[in-house]
Amino acid sequence: MTTIRAVTFNTLFGGHDDFGLGAGDRWHGQVAFLKSLEADVLALQECNFWDLLGKRRMYQTVNALAMGSAYLAYANETTSGHRFHSVIMLSRRVQLAAEGADRDRYHHVMGWANLILPGLEGLLELRNLHLDPFDPRNRAREVSPLGVLAAPGRRSLIVGDFNSMGLDYPEPDWAQLQAHAVNGQLRLPREGEVSDRDATELLARAGFKDASRPFDQEALPTAAFGFGDVPRRQDLILMSPALAPALVDYQVHLEPVDMELSDHAAVSADFDLSLLA
Repeated sequence: MTTIRAVTFNTLFGGHDDFGLGAGDRWHGQVAFLKSLEADVLALQECNFWDLLGKRRMYQTVNALAMGSAYLAYANETTSGHRFHSVIMLSRRVQLAAEGADRDRYHHVMGWANLILPGLEGLLELRNLHLDPFDPRNRAREVSPLGVLAAPGRRSLIVGDFNSMGLDYPEPDWAQLQAHAVNGQLRLPREGEVSDRDATELLARAGFKDASRPFDQEALPTAAFGFGDVPRRQDLILMSPALAPALVDYQVHLEPVDMELSDHAAVSADFDLSLLA
């Protein structure tokens, strides 16, 4: 079978209350939900404290999900002392050719992996993003080097929490957003009260395709469902032109929001790699 599923999900403090220090009831619910998705490539964000005690929480998760392997990208410390690590998990169908992380350019961190997939000649290049939630200009800088992954012949996926509006998502009513959060979402004041989409626009101009578009799901929100926030689509799966013909399905999974497991939905995309032959 040559169809593989990629999933991205922001766990909200690693599934634990009290900013990741408290009870893990949400984590148990997340494990049950994520296991039902049967992901081959699972990109997670906000894996707070998953690095401690020899990455104990990460390995608890990979074992509970019956995945084959997991790789933690260690994040920078924020001004409030958090480290929003990200994790890439792979099913036993996927082999790893290389993996690493980049903290120098990123507010949090970017995890990356080069993958060997069943039925695919060559590698799939994966980037797991959690972009700057506060500075739109920095988000543009964070994605700037990634345009080369859309070059002819390169099969690549850029997934994660972009903290930037997906293209074609309708302009929200930003008057509902609390004032302290506005600057992270809008363009500079002289440019009007409109969403900053520079990061996603730069990647689109480089050639990346949004997996939601062929299935007319560009207007489905994926995040910011909390009180006083404005729902928007910022959890994205972007494909290079060389990978795009393999896309066969895309879904936004709202169960984590409905079950109060996270303030983000999960997003999945299926790729039939035999279509690239």
